Amino acid sequence: MNLSHKQFKLLSDIVYETCGINLHDGKETLLSTRLNKRMRAISIKSVDDYIDLIKKDADEFMSFIDAISTNHTYFYRENQHCDYVLNMVDNSKPLSLWSAASSSGEEAFSISFQLLENGYSFRIYASDISDSMLSIAKRGIYHMDKLRNVPTETIRKFCKKGGGKWENHIKIKATVQSHVTFEKFNLIKDSPPGIFNIIFCRNVMIYFDHRTREYVVDKLFNALENGGHLIVGASESLMGIEHRFKTIKPSIYQK
Repeated sequence: MNLSHKQFKLLSDIVYETCGINLHDGKETLLSTRLNKRMRAISIKSVDDYIDLIKKDADEFMSFIDAISTNHTYFYRENQHCDYVLNMVDNSKPLSLWSAASSSGEEAFSISFQLLENGYSFRIYASDISDSMLSIAKRGIYHMDKLRNVPTETIRKFCKKGGGKWENHIKIKATVQSHVTFEKFNLIKDSPPGIFNIIFCRNVMIYFDHRTREYVVDKLFNALENGGHLIVGASESLMGIEHRFKTIKPSIYQK
C-alpha cells in the first residue's frame, strides 16, 4: 500500500479535526503503518476506497481513530507523579481525580493501588477517545509484563491471578475497579464532566500543536478546583504556551 502525499494530508487533517493529534510530515510512516494494518483487517486494498468508507461508516471511522491514537503504556509509568501526590496531598479528605488520557486503564489503576494502600478516599474519572482501549480498561485484565514495576505484595493485594488460557495474566479486583469510572471523552470537543482536585493528562499533549495545547490546557484549568494540580508527562511541559498555572516542578502545575 502506497500512501500519496495528498492522501496523507487528507487523513492527517481528519485526525487533527477529530482529536487534535498533529500528524506532521514526519509522521507519514506512522500513519501508513497503522492505516495498512487497519486496511488488511477489513480486506481493503485501496486507500481511496478506505477514505470513502470512513466518510460514510461511523464505526470504521472510530476504528481508524483508535488505530492512530493508541499508544503503549504500562503500570507505574512515570510513578514519581504518584509519589508527589502521596507526599503533598492530605489523605483526610476525599479526592476527585481525572485520568484524562487513560488509554487501556493502567494509569488509573496504578493511581488507585497507591491511594488505597495509603488510606485515601477517592474517585477517578478515567477517559479516552479510543473505544478499544476503554474496552480493555473496563475488562481489567492485563498480561503480567504490564505490571513489571509493581511490587509483588501490591499485585497480591489488588489483583487476581489467571489460570489456563489466562496464565500470566491478572484481573483487577472489584474493590479497585469500584473506584474508577471509564468513559469516552474527546479532549478537543467534549466539556469536562466536573471539577477535580487532581488531573493527570500525561503523554498526550506531545501529539498536539501549539494552538491545541493551549486550548486543552485552558480547558483542564477550568476543570480544577482552586489549588488543584495538573500533572503532565515527564517529557511534556507547558513552557512556550500561555497558561494560568503556577509551576510547582517539571511536569507538575497548580491552579
